[in-house]
Amino acid sequence: MTAIAVTGSQTARLRRLAPGTLATAPSVIYLVLVTQLPFVVTVYLSLHQWNLLHPERGVSFVGLSNYLSLAVDPVFQIAVLNTVIFTTEAVAATTIIGLGLALLLHHISFLRGLLYLFLLSPFLVMETVAPLLWKTYLLNPVYGLLNWFLSLFGIAGLDPLGQAPALTVMTIVTWQWTPFMMLILLAGLQSRPEELVEAARVEGARSFGVFRNVTLPHLRPFFAVGMLVEAILLLPLFGPIYVATYGGPGFRTANLTFDAYRLLTQQYEVGKAAACGVVTAALTMAVTVILLRRVRLDVQRS
Repeated sequence: MTAIAVTGSQTARLRRLAPGTLATAPSVIYLVLVTQLPFVVTVYLSLHQWNLLHPERGVSFVGLSNYLSLAVDPVFQIAVLNTVIFTTEAVAATTIIGLGLALLLHHISFLRGLLYLFLLSPFLVMETVAPLLWKTYLLNPVYGLLNWFLSLFGIAGLDPLGQAPALTVMTIVTWQWTPFMMLILLAGLQSRPEELVEAARVEGARSFGVFRNVTLPHLRPFFAVGMLVEAILLLPLFGPIYVATYGGPGFRTANLTFDAYRLLTQQYEVGKAAACGVVTAALTMAVTVILLRRVRLDVQRS
């Protein structure tokens, strides 16, 4: 009797789940086809040799040779290092500046709407348009606004893209992504319990003490979520590098995504480009897993 009762309850549960499962099945299938199938094809290509300049050679299985070839490629090594540096610096810079701007918007009341408009506008600019604006109108060594402004003080001839390309790319990325972090931290500030603030002030805590002991602990999960999302989105950074520096001078600003593009469009090595893409995806997943654990711990602490 017990077994029959258990079987009947399981059948009833399956019947309740069936309509929901059938309703979500098309979306799940679509997501699998759009996201997972291309990745499987990429992994397959990464294990094969295929050069578009020599179609007569066809596609041949080479195992892990493409990965081993990338490991000893000095350009690939530079790309890996740049990917780590660019992502780390961009996330750190946007977090610090975004916190300052969020605190400003949280405490200011005069012209808040206008400040919202100006501070959010960089995030609304397309990824390829932002570096084009900086490269053409702001940083051009001949007619850029930066050199015009510096010439008023007797300083001229600066070429940031030529003299400090990596720093310039990071400046553009930070300018565009700071509003994103600012919005997340501003949401955290607006959800801060005012009772804790008042209690801290009653106990004699000043502004900095309230910020350190109340505000920062409350914002910890918001920091974690913002840094997680930014790291995932900035690891495969491509647009600013392609438009602003094209990976140069030389390969000083090339990252993994641009290196995959270089292997495919300049050397026509489909297998190596696919291997580079798999490495990028693996690095992104590893960072995601690590940061997700951090987010879980921060949420549990809060």
